[in-house]
Amino acid sequence: MSKFMNYAIQLAQMVDGQTGVNPPVGSVVVKDGRIVGIGAHLRKGDKHAEVQALDMAQSEAKGATIYVSLEPCTHHGSTPPCVDKIIEAGIQKVIYAVKDTTLISKGDDILKNAGIEVEFQYNAVAAQLYQDFFTAKRNGIPELTVKVSASLDGKQATDDGESKWITNKDVKKDVYQLRHSHDAVLTGRKTIEADDPLYTTRIADGKHPIRVILSKSGKLDFGQQLFHDNASPIWIYTENKNLTVDNSNVTIIYMEQCEIKSILKDLYQKGVGKLLVEAGPEITSEFLQSDHLDHLVLYFAPKIIGGSGKYQFFQTDQIISLPDTTQFEIVNSMLIHQNIKLVLRKK
Repeated sequence: MSKFMNYAIQLAQMVDGQTGVNPPVGSVVVKDGRIVGIGAHLRKGDKHAEVQALDMAQSEAKGATIYVSLEPCTHHGSTPPCVDKIIEAGIQKVIYAVKDTTLISKGDDILKNAGIEVEFQYNAVAAQLYQDFFTAKRNGIPELTVKVSASLDGKQATDDGESKWITNKDVKKDVYQLRHSHDAVLTGRKTIEADDPLYTTRIADGKHPIRVILSKSGKLDFGQQLFHDNASPIWIYTENKNLTVDNSNVTIIYMEQCEIKSILKDLYQKGVGKLLVEAGPEITSEFLQSDHLDHLVLYFAPKIIGGSGKYQFFQTDQIISLPDTTQFEIVNSMLIHQNIKLVLRKK
């Protein structure tokens, strides 16, 4: 694999989580063995990676090779098709790492018809970066991750509701990074009441996610600190038609039925490409049973809480037989100062 392609993929990884419903893409323009332009798609509505790189390369793009982490786009959206810019710049060869299965027209054919050599160099790292994006785009639903911090016996709190803190401070720092890489974080009314959280990203130059609250009843205490923090917008999904609030940072979204799929589709339409769920057992269990779940991030503290299981992070009304249980594969595991982090992907 070319080092220039690796650079393009690294650029894409750097902007992952900040492009909304658009894919993170990196691009490198190379001429006579020298990099003459680099680019990354920074946010929805901005120039695409190829355009950024070609603008940097200027006249040196003529006769050059462009490396792209994802097949160049062919559609007119908020920006023109990248294939048009590539042709206009006089690029001699295009090399990309992943085919965009959501494209209506084939970029290869358009570029080849313009006399440009095209090479598809499959890269497993890049493919993993876009796997959930393709599914999200086809379904019109954000990439969905559920995060849980719990004891070894799966408790998010004691039977008395005590939850501060089960995991350690270093886990909290890791969670801030997790929030930074998502467009929005979703929680429920009961978690807001119990923990009075902010759901911000307390890291240098961190990106604060949109705070999404699911409260069917709308019985919220607007005196809590979250509603006095303007770090990012707050969206409340509710079935309460009479819920109002005198706060320009808070948007109330009424639904006849606050069903998970309807909320996910609405969030995607509003530009949320990656959603993180940080909630109590009730909402966590709902999302873990959802057909749209992509990843589960588990933080385990080396302690056993016991009790009745009132705050067990996964609960169901019915007994599920073993063949019907939700299956995961472990993507990554790490030790965070005696706490364990597991990143799992739903099979």
